[in-house]
Amino acid sequence: MDHIEQFKFLKICFEKNPQYSWIFYGPKGVGKYKFTIELIKNVTKIKNFNQNIFEINNPDKPALIEDIRELISKIKLTNSSSDDIKTFFLIHQMEILNLNCINALLKTIEEPPENTSIIIFAQNLKNIPKTILSRCIKLKFKPNDCKLFIEKKEVQKDDFFICNYNPNIFKILTNEKGKEIKKKTMIILNKKHFELNDFYSLYEKISDNFHNYLSVILSIIFFDIKSKVTSNIFDLDKTKSALFYLDFIKKISINDIKIDKRKVLHLIFSEYFKYKLND
Repeated sequence: MDHIEQFKFLKICFEKNPQYSWIFYGPKGVGKYKFTIELIKNVTKIKNFNQNIFEINNPDKPALIEDIRELISKIKLTNSSSDDIKTFFLIHQMEILNLNCINALLKTIEEPPENTSIIIFAQNLKNIPKTILSRCIKLKFKPNDCKLFIEKKEVQKDDFFICNYNPNIFKILTNEKGKEIKKKTMIILNKKHFELNDFYSLYEKISDNFHNYLSVILSIIFFDIKSKVTSNIFDLDKTKSALFYLDFIKKISINDIKIDKRKVLHLIFSEYFKYKLND
């Protein structure tokens, strides 16, 4: 089983007093949700434990303020008088909830009803409002606690270093499409000039799931720059250019991704060549 230490710790906490709000955080693909379901199954010790789980803000159905209000009503109604019944409310993707939804949740998160645990899933605590953080117990989930991830990283070391401890990116890099994306990206990065034919070929490959695959491309670019800067450690101009470019990447990938996906990708590569990072 993955995340054994977290499991032991939480099992004791939930059996003694489940009345807390938690944030389970760590990179996508690390197994937070699977772990949580196994934990709830173990703690409740009942056959139909799924009846005690309420979920909101799933990837296929983002939550609106009406959904949050309905969730709060359910939490109040399920405040059971029986000590044997525990209820779990799972809130996915806290980072994408709007301000109205977050404000509506504050009081409930701060004081969950008796025998009720609220579990919030997040990838990065930096993207969670302080008003939420201050009301929750935080528990980190690391890729190094996943057996499958550790086993694969020993065999596919290059992909492991590129993914930077992100299991989701590692998974993509090790499948056939991921290998093709990596190959096409490296073709662009290793040329002396930015060639549009190579760019269009890559964009066509990732356009069906742009956001997911863009993370992979950015990881490859970062690894490429890190390798080049490390091999030219005394070239201060190259280091300075790399830092400027990485700052640009951070801004454009977050702020402009909803405007024009092809434009975003084009800018990422054109700026790479502008800063002469291909040399």
